[in-house]
Amino acid sequence: MSTFNPYEPPKARLDGAVRMDAAGDCWRDGKQLVVRPGCTLPDRCIKCNEPAEHPLQSRRFYWHHPALYLLVLVNLLIYLIIALIVRRKTPVTVGLCKRHNDRRRIAIMLATVGSLIGLVLMFAASGDKAGLLILTGGVLLLASLIAGIVGGRVMVVSRIGENYTRFRGCGPAFLASLPTFYRTR
Repeated sequence: MSTFNPYEPPKARLDGAVRMDAAGDCWRDGKQLVVRPGCTLPDRCIKCNEPAEHPLQSRRFYWHHPALYLLVLVNLLIYLIIALIVRRKTPVTVGLCKRHNDRRRIAIMLATVGSLIGLVLMFAASGDKAGLLILTGGVLLLASLIAGIVGGRVMVVSRIGENYTRFRGCGPAFLASLPTFYRTR
């Protein structure tokens, strides 16, 4: 008995693009990576397309609509509560090469050390009422946290939808190795 279905849409390439149902779990859409929820990316570094270091890391990515940031102007606690309630998450298994994995670890380590030094400066100066030392410690703490967040991130979620998730931050060589995303409507 044949498994031919005459009502099934074709799974052929359309203008160099691959239909979403004909490809694997990841595609490129311009400078963005498009994946299905819970997918495992190819066994290559997402930054430079070199072979990935094993084991691949399974990460959870969270996203909420950017308009929710307006709630910070009203009250930070209200924003945090609502963001935790309405956020969406998706697990994705990603790979980094040794060079990019080491770069990420160093950024996180420097951010941790800088934050600790900033806290020590702030608390050590609080007894002497040295305003400049407290300010220096606070600036070092804030700068270290921002540098750690930016340097330690792997990819940035652009949007988490019902059927797919979009990411920014992948290298052009990795994106060029993926099929083009073509969304059927």
